[in-house]
Amino acid sequence: MKPINLSEDDKLRLFEQFLDKFKKEIDEYAFNTSDTTLSVKTNFSEVAKEKVVITYTQEAFLRMQSLVEFFDTEVAWYGLVERIDEKHFYVYDVKVCKQYVNGAKVDTEDEDTLEFFNNLTDDEANHLHFQAHSHVKMSTGASGVDLQNQKDVVKNLGKTGFYIFQIWNKSNDINTYLYDLDNNVFYDRKDVVIDVEGVDDFIADVAELVVEKKVYPYQYSGSGYNYNSGYNSTQKTTTTDKKKETKEKEKEEKYEPTYLNGYYDGTYYQERWDW
Repeated sequence: MKPINLSEDDKLRLFEQFLDKFKKEIDEYAFNTSDTTLSVKTNFSEVAKEKVVITYTQEAFLRMQSLVEFFDTEVAWYGLVERIDEKHFYVYDVKVCKQYVNGAKVDTEDEDTLEFFNNLTDDEANHLHFQAHSHVKMSTGASGVDLQNQKDVVKNLGKTGFYIFQIWNKSNDINTYLYDLDNNVFYDRKDVVIDVEGVDDFIADVAELVVEKKVYPYQYSGSGYNYNSGYNSTQKTTTTDKKKETKEKEKEEKYEPTYLNGYYDGTYYQERWDW
């Protein structure tokens, strides 16, 4: 997250950094035989202490996924959003405008866009705070065109409101850019949690029904199968035996076998339930 507009304190801090660097350049000027160009870089970004949650209705999320999956070109859409509180946004519907697309670009005609907005109800127009498009199989990083579009849309909002931009791809990667003008904060994907309504409840209901079955390797010694973390309890245990047992136990804990009921790389694997 970072501020959308710099406060007076931010401007003063940046100005002081500039003066400090300028003074240093002047002090070193006598040793500089080339022209001097002065610039100051500063970082206003920080990780949000509390994540922003964007919750979708199942229908809205499925519609967005369907658009991305069905079209092998880029495709764009709008979303209707309600702000629940400062850190929670609720996306409940999807709207699509007529568009002209290829594998790397989405274009719209002015008359089509005008018709789209004229057909919205007042309530829909008041909740149209979301737009997204797909990058098909490419990265979800914003292009220069994407960033300029974000800048133009946010500029038209003035100093209040919010707007969510997203870029999706067929790998189910979602990149979010959220401009919260009411609080003068910009959030990127590091600050945002994507949530689909009802999914957490479903997972909680079935969690106890899904039991992990662990598999441990058995090694063939030539005269039988030896479970590689076991030992004979009647045998006298020495310090060497204990060290060996510890190493074998560590090996077992780190081992993640993927072969069942057969040989692989000199080891025989057999299913074993671990209750």
